[in-house]
This record gives sequence, structure tokens and C-alpha cells, in this order.
Amino acid sequence: MNGGPLLEVKDLVSGYAGSRVLDGISLTVNAGDAVAILGRNGAGKTTLLETIMGMVSASGGHVRVNGKDVTAKAPNVVSRAGVGIVPQGRRVFAPLTVEENLEIALRKRSGDWSIERVYDLMPRLRERRTNLGSQLSGGEQQMLAIGRALLGSPRLMLLDEPSDGLAPTVVEQVGQIIVDLASSGMAILIVEQDLRLAFAVSEDIAIMRKGEIVHRSSVADFRRDERLAQNLLGVG
Repeated sequence: MNGGPLLEVKDLVSGYAGSRVLDGISLTVNAGDAVAILGRNGAGKTTLLETIMGMVSASGGHVRVNGKDVTAKAPNVVSRAGVGIVPQGRRVFAPLTVEENLEIALRKRSGDWSIERVYDLMPRLRERRTNLGSQLSGGEQQMLAIGRALLGSPRLMLLDEPSDGLAPTVVEQVGQIIVDLASSGMAILIVEQDLRLAFAVSEDIAIMRKGEIVHRSSVADFRRDERLAQNLLGVG
């Protein structure tokens, strides 16, 4: 582990319209570490990220970011506490240019990240700065979504299926960006179906089933146990 806990989730319970999706989740992510959340569809992975971010209200347990309790706080409060989220599907503003998308994210924010620093991390965005969101490839949109989240200067980054719809070579590029962010000391929590990406960017994995974490281990230990992988994920 590279540092102290950035994220502490304890006995977290949440759901939608009376339906309980998370059933007592406990999880920690340390500064500089990347943890991948794996599991079959419907396990509650996206709900976990959205509950941490305050997009789904917790009905039990707590979420602490860098020691600050943000349980059931509004997303803007959680963001100011040092959390950024890259949602599934990117959700960039299609009628706006790359730079305009980033400028919107930068408004009323102050911190270590600037638009130029985002361009330094992802030079392709600098090349495409005047292109509309609708003119970008899927990989470029994913980079823009990451850049937009970085402009909040997060210490913890949540990523939901960053490989979704991307070609393998682009997935590798996105994976390298994630590795670079973790190497800088950022804590990373990633939900991912692409096991190659999850294993490439993460030190640890946590497997969810029916709203609970049923297994956590290092990536190396998990990959050595094919029977466990088959049992928990249906892969071998």
C-alpha cells in the first residue's frame, strides 16, 4: 500500500425506491492505490460508485473521504471533499468543443489541475481542443471525461466501465492514463468488465455479488486461482 486510507466505506446500505441494492459494503482504498470492483451484471457495482458520490442516498453505514464523513451528502459536497467520477457512457457535452467542456468543469474550482495540465497528460485532447464533443472518437470522449473529472482536483477517482465501447488499442491508452494517475498518489476505484484492463491498472480486486463484497485479494493472488475466478466471475 502506498499511503493512508483515502476512502473508507463501512457497512454501506443503499438502493432505489425501497429496493435494497447494497447490503452492508465495507471497503478501503489507500492513497496511490487502484482497486477494481468486479462482478456480474446486477451485482451493485455502479450503485456503489453512485452511493459514494452521493448520486444515490445511503440509508445505512458511512462513507469517509480523507477522514471526512460524506455519507449521503450531495454530489457537489462529495466533489469538494476530493472525489471525481467518470461515469459510464462519458456524457460529454456534444455541442461544445473540447476546451469548452473543460472550461465548464473548471469554473468555480481551484486546485492542482488546470486545462494545460490535462492537455499535458492527454496530448490528444490538445490536438482536438477546437473539435466538438460530437466529433470525437469514443476514446477521445473518454479522455475528455477523465480530464473533466481531473479539473476538480480529486484525490479519489471513481471510474465506471472506462473501456466500454472502446477498441483494444484505445483501452490500453486509457489504462496507461489510469496507471499514471495512481502513480501520482491518487486513489482509484474502478468498475470494469474488461478483466485485462482491470488487472493491468489495479493492485487489488474486490468482487461483488448481490450487493455484497464476497472476495478481496491482490490481482496476483486472484489470477493464480483459476477455480476461484470461475466460481465468482464465470471465467477461467
